[in-house]
This record gives sequence, structure tokens and C-alpha cells, in this order.
Amino acid sequence: MTPAHIVILPIVLPLLAGAGLLLIDERRRALKGSLAAGTVMVLLLVAMQLVRIADTAADITTYRLGNWDTPFGIVLVLDRLSALMVLLTAVLAVAALVFAMARWHRGGSHFHSILLFLLVGLNGAFLTGDLFNLFVFLEVLLAASYGLVLHGSGRLRVRAGLHYIAINVAGAALLLIGI
Repeated sequence: MTPAHIVILPIVLPLLAGAGLLLIDERRRALKGSLAAGTVMVLLLVAMQLVRIADTAADITTYRLGNWDTPFGIVLVLDRLSALMVLLTAVLAVAALVFAMARWHRGGSHFHSILLFLLVGLNGAFLTGDLFNLFVFLEVLLAASYGLVLHGSGRLRVRAGLHYIAINVAGAALLLIGI
């Protein structure tokens, strides 16, 4: 894999793993937790490699998905800041998953998939090269965060989740108007 192709791994890896975890029965939470932990650890290794690539590259690394031109395709950009943000996200994802394995992942269904989809949105937002795809990745991030806020049960959680959703929908609408 060339350094240009490794730029897309922080997006594709959690996306495929999260989709794969949706196919596993909820009664096998230990397996789902192990696969999610393995995915996050591999993501951490990929993030370290991205930092190394960004640090040694003479120029900014770009990846055009499908080799489409800029106005029509998704362009990912790797520089030192985006590589460090992806690394920070991976480190925090490992810590969050270790913390969640103690209790939170049993609170409802599909926790691990939602967490991995959240990482798709975060990593995509850090690596994207244009405003429209930034909005798309932020919406992926927000959709996953809605799932995590509402993960579990209880009247207070649902009430707080509805407030969170209303505020974020208004914020996303303002962002779209601004773009």
C-alpha cells in the first residue's frame, strides 16, 4: 500500500468494522468488544504511520477518491495537523473503549458499531479537503453521536437526547447555510 492510499484507512477501517459488527448477534458482546478493540488498536497503528508520513513528506499528501477531479470527488488531505488529530482521536478512542468495556457497552445494542461510525465521522472531518465533505463527515459524526447519547434507556436520557438532537440540527442547518 502506497502512502497515498493509507490516507483513506482511518475512514474505511472503522466503517467496514462497524458495518461488520452490525451483522454479529448482540448476545456475542465479548466478540463484538474484542473486534472493536482490535479495530481501534489497528487504527492507532495507522494513525502513527500517518504521523510518520506527514512528518517525512516534503509536501502535503492528497488522496483523490476514485481519481475524480476536485469539484466532483472526495479529496482527502494529510498534513501534520490532520495526522496529529487522527492520532489523538485514535488514542482517545482506545481510552473510551477500555472505559466503556467496563459497563457501558452492555447498556444497549450496537454500542461498538456506533462508536466506530463516530470515528468514521471524526477521522473524515480531520482528513477532508473541502467544505462540502466536511459537512458530510460532520453529519456522520452527529448521527453516531445521537446514537451514543441515546444509548441505553431511561426517561432522562431520552429527554436530554432530544435536546441534544434539536440543538445539533439547528447548528448543522446554520453550518450548511454558511457553506
